[in-house]
Amino acid sequence: MVDAAQPDESSVAALRVAAQALKEAIDGHLAVLTAGTDPSAERGAVLRALASYDDALTSVTAAPEPARTGGVLSVLTRTDHHVADFEQLVEAGRSAYRAIQPDAGEDEVRAEVPDVSSALYEILHVNEDEVPFPFPAAKPIAGMVWFLSTREAMPVDLHDSPFGVAAEVAGNLLYAHRLIYAPPGVHED
Repeated sequence: MVDAAQPDESSVAALRVAAQALKEAIDGHLAVLTAGTDPSAERGAVLRALASYDDALTSVTAAPEPARTGGVLSVLTRTDHHVADFEQLVEAGRSAYRAIQPDAGEDEVRAEVPDVSSALYEILHVNEDEVPFPFPAAKPIAGMVWFLSTREAMPVDLHDSPFGVAAEVAGNLLYAHRLIYAPPGVHED
């Protein structure tokens, strides 16, 4: 009979710290709830502490990975943002266009960036096709990063789904990381 691998001391210590932080966050949330005050901030603290605990738990309970000889690593990133006013996002796109075309007149800027779609293009363009963080005119709410071992590289045909590898997550997920910036439904404006 083969013994399961024992977690290392640093992983167990990190799990204990995360568990204590989660307990404290839950106690704080309960105190605010029973006091009859707005629990929004404490709810966010609970969600962040829960995500940290889950990450620490994964490092303690994860089975050792088999040796790999090579392959494709797919990194899927999702970040959700709250946009209070999409016109502000269009204005951010126009500012990006002005940075690229400093001699453009206002009529040209408005013609080239009339809507959210073109604004998003210009924001990416001015940032050399990298998604800026924080994103202009938006506040991050939550995010997720998945690292998958996939069979093949992204399809080159634009009609194929570049995110189709997400369906392969069972058994292929190497690591997942959650980011909670603000609890759902709570936005600072």
